[in-house]
Parts: sequence; C-alpha cells; structure tokens
Amino acid sequence: MNQRFSIALIVALAVGLLLSDASAELQISTIAGTGESGYTGDGKAALEAKLNQPFGVIVGLDGDIYYCDTENHVIRRILRKTGVIETVVGTGEEGYSGDGGSPLEAKLNEPYEVRFHPSGDLYWVERLSHTVRRWDAITNTVSTVAGTGEAGFSGDGGAGNKAQMKQPHSIQFNDSGDALFICDIGNHRVRRLDIETGTIETWCGTGEAKATPDGAKVSTETPLKGPRALDRAPDGDLWLALREGNQVFRIDMKNKTLHHVAGTGKGGFHAETRNALESQLSGPKGVAISPDGKLVYLADTESHTVRAIDLSVTPPVLRLIAGDGKKGDGPDAPDPLQCRMDRLHGVGVDPVNGDIYIGDSQTHKVRKVAGLPGVPRAPLSAYETDDFKVDGRACKLAKPKKAAPGNPWIWRCRFFGAFPAVDEGLLADGWHVATIDVSNLFGAPEAMEAFDLFYKHMTVEKGLHARPVIEGFSRGGLPATLWPMQNPDKVSGIYLDAPVLNIHTWPRRSSPATWELCMKAWSLTGETADSWVGPLTQLEKLAKAEVPILLIAGGGDDVVPFSENGGILVERFRALGGDLTLTVKAGCGHHPHSLHDPAPAIAWVKRVIK
Repeated sequence: MNQRFSIALIVALAVGLLLSDASAELQISTIAGTGESGYTGDGKAALEAKLNQPFGVIVGLDGDIYYCDTENHVIRRILRKTGVIETVVGTGEEGYSGDGGSPLEAKLNEPYEVRFHPSGDLYWVERLSHTVRRWDAITNTVSTVAGTGEAGFSGDGGAGNKAQMKQPHSIQFNDSGDALFICDIGNHRVRRLDIETGTIETWCGTGEAKATPDGAKVSTETPLKGPRALDRAPDGDLWLALREGNQVFRIDMKNKTLHHVAGTGKGGFHAETRNALESQLSGPKGVAISPDGKLVYLADTESHTVRAIDLSVTPPVLRLIAGDGKKGDGPDAPDPLQCRMDRLHGVGVDPVNGDIYIGDSQTHKVRKVAGLPGVPRAPLSAYETDDFKVDGRACKLAKPKKAAPGNPWIWRCRFFGAFPAVDEGLLADGWHVATIDVSNLFGAPEAMEAFDLFYKHMTVEKGLHARPVIEGFSRGGLPATLWPMQNPDKVSGIYLDAPVLNIHTWPRRSSPATWELCMKAWSLTGETADSWVGPLTQLEKLAKAEVPILLIAGGGDDVVPFSENGGILVERFRALGGDLTLTVKAGCGHHPHSLHDPAPAIAWVKRVIK
C-alpha cells in the first residue's frame, strides 16, 4: 500500500492531462463475446464464446477476469494468460440451490456482482434469489451468507442467512475485510454483514427513496434513493452510486459521513467535461476506483457510456471515457469514444495496470479500456544484480536503487525471478532480494548447511539485516520452513506460496524421476522413505519463537494439494497459537503464484521485519 501511495501524487498530475487530451492513446477492445446472445465457448477462446448479459466484472486475486454472465445464471472467468473462458460457478440453469455442494453444481438466479474476500473466498450477489453467496476456497463448497431466497425486509440483528433482502445489486468489503456491505436496493438500504459472526444489520438508509443530505451521518435515519453500486478506494473510503438518485457519494469510513461528489440528481447526459456536482448522470449501475484513487469510473447505464469523476482537479469534474451517449455496438477498437455500447452494467479496474473492464450487457460482450493510470513497478531486470558464489554455489543479490534503513532483505529459496511481483515491490521500497542455488536438495541437510553459509555471507560480508524474511515458492517451501526451524532467531517471518511441505504428496506421487532425486538428497530408500520427518511435525519451534507466516495458495491446486500441505500447516500452527495470515485463491491451481496485486503481501513483509 505504501508503494502505491508514494506514486499517487506523480500519477495525479498526469491524470487530468491524460483524460482531457483528445489525442490520449486510450484504446478499447473486446475480450469476450461474439455479440450474439447465448451460452457457449467454455474451454475455448473468450472471443468465440457467446455470453448473455454480462454485468459485474472484476480482476481476481490471480489476475484473471471474473464476471457475472447474468442471464446465463453463471459466473465465468477469462484466463489472462491464454484468453480462454470457463465457467467457475453455476450450472447455467436458473434457480437457487446447491448450498453445501461444489460451485459448478449450484443453481444461481441472476448474479449481478462478484468480489474476492482477502482470504481468497469468492462472494457474489444474486438479484432474483435475493441473496449473497460464497464459494469457500478451501472446502470448494457454496453457501448462502445473506438472504433467505425470498424477497422482503427482515432480520436485522440476526444471522444474515435468516434475513430477507429485496433485489440486492452490489457488494463490497471494507478495507480490513471484516465486513461486507450490500446494496439492498429494493429496500433503499445499505446493509452490513459481519464476516466473523455472520450478523446482518442496516448500516445506512431509512427504507424510503428520498434524497440523501450532503454531509449526513451513516445512519438508519439517513435516506438513500436507490443505492445501486459500491466500490472501495485505496484509502478505505467507499463510493456509492444511487441509481434513482442519479448521484454519487463518497462515504468517509473514518467519520462515517456521506459526501455528495457528482450528479445533480436529474437524469441526463453530456459529453463535455463539467464540474461533477453540476453534471447529469443517467442511471449509474456500476462504480470502480482507479489504483491511485483519483478516478471514479461509472457504468452510466442509460447513457450507454463509461464516465469518470476526476478527483485530481479541484473541484472534481466528470469526464467521458467510453461511448458517445448513443446505443450501439462498437466499433470494437480502438477509440473508446467511438465505441458505442448498449446498457452496460458492470465496470471493474485492474488494481495494477489501471485497465478498466466493462460488462457491456446488451451487446453481450466484455470490453477493456487500456492506457489509464496504473501502479508503475520496475521489473526485476531493472535492478543491479550481483552474481557470486558461496562455497561453490551460485548466488544472486538484487539491489534497490536506494537501500531502506537497516538493509532489509527477502530471501527467495527457489525460482529467483519467477512471479516476482512481491520482490519487485520490495526492491522499489529499498529492500534487497537474494538467493542461493539449492536445487534438487528439497530442504535436506546439505541445503541447510548451504543456507548457514549463505546467511553468514549476506549478514556479515554484505551487511544485510540480521533477520530477513524468507520466501518459499512451491518446492522452496521445504527449505523456507526447515531452516527457520533450526534458526528461529535469524528470521523475521516466512512467506510461503503454494508450498511443498510433505514430500509424500509431491514429488513421491507425481514425479518418479524427481522422487529419486529427493530420496537421494535425504539419503532415503524405498524401505526408509516413510520415516522422513518434515516441517509439518516441527511447527512448535516456529510458534514458540513467534515467527509469523504468510501463506498464499490455490484452492484448486492439483500439483501440491493444499489439504495435504498448507492446509495441515494452517490447522496445526494456529492450534499452537502461531501468527498465520492466509489467502487461498478460490479455484486457482498451482499457478499463478503470488497475488496479481502484491500490495497485501508487500505490506505483510514490511510489517513483520524486526
């Protein structure tokens, strides 16, 4: 988060010029949908698939694009790496069923919006079953967290899944993830679900469709007129679009007050840039915030456009981003202002590169606008990297442009340079990134001896921090846990990513050739292999020393199953009182590692350094 805010001022200075310059190179393209209504294409290129009214669209924790294929009653994703589309939730049949079962066996009734919790669970809201439901990433099951399936208003103060709502449209978490806010639009309320207790309450709204006073307190005595869409800014504030009110409010989450930022309250459209408070909106049904927090994008449904509240200037202005105010379909590229759309309902932002994604509902397409402000991050190759040897083993040390106080460093156990987002973010903040080659040793004693020598070289000869954070991706999970167990006073924390923690699940079951290397490294034979003692039986050493762990994994990892590796670590370490932060990405496999937006992991690493 600090890295993001450190560049916010620079980006803000460029935003107004970027959006007001007619020659700015914003480009629009279609990434999914043929334009014909239908439900086809799973497992194939998204551009060859048929969609039916795409609504809410977001970029997931894994970097893939998730959207609600509303009239197909499913949630689908577009794989960033391949452009392939697949269904991840829903049978394609309208209904409300499947709680307790797998996501592909559940029936949905018009999913409108989808969000990832920081834990990795996937939440979505269904308008016509009047519910909010969840895909549990660890158990791979669906459950209802709010709503009974019947329209109405009841249940405040009780369990969310015993409460009634009326056509809920939008959901978003607060900054900490301990609360989910729900636009209960049919009841003209925003309701709050406590994630830990499951209790629901009315957070704001009287139930009457009346104008919201500027500066009003978040209260059950403050009216809301059609609360339709919510998103959270980088500073933690919520932004609320009112459909019938044709207004946008910023909700100050520290002071719990609502502040009118855009929209006169009268419906309408104008292509020219105007003061945001003097601008007319036309049924805004989606809201999303740019990575720097300076642009608030609106799916302005009835004008068939994407518009943006530009907060980089004073007073804020409303700008046109895509569309011309008339219903149509395209041209699909390249000029966003020439691309007509048809009652778009969804807009989402890539939290890293700033691209916006559009659920262009009645053209049955998902579109992307590129060229908007993102979070600049220099690649690993941009940093000076020393190559050297310790006891004959190849080592690397990537150096920051300017070292942070104390010379902190993160120690990558394996796969230096692979999925480097966290390492790159730390380098930008003055950290060093280092590794020693212990390939094909699987954390065996020889690797531990090499680590001892490497640690001494880095702290004594290189002068780096005495307690690094150690980072174990995949098979790097073995040395990343075993060495700290022998040296708990020499690490500040352990960041594990889809870690191998049990050689009997990998490589023993899946890779005979690698298994032979593993047995050789550990001096095992077919007769003695079962006697191997790994990190999962020695966690009390880390818990007693209060070494914190960050664990990120994929809920659908078939290569290194979470239930047999990270899942056991979570259960046992927490039972020992250990400090463990967990994200299990719903439906994600062994790859991609890390998080598409590395900010949470970077913040964790910087927090635990001692």
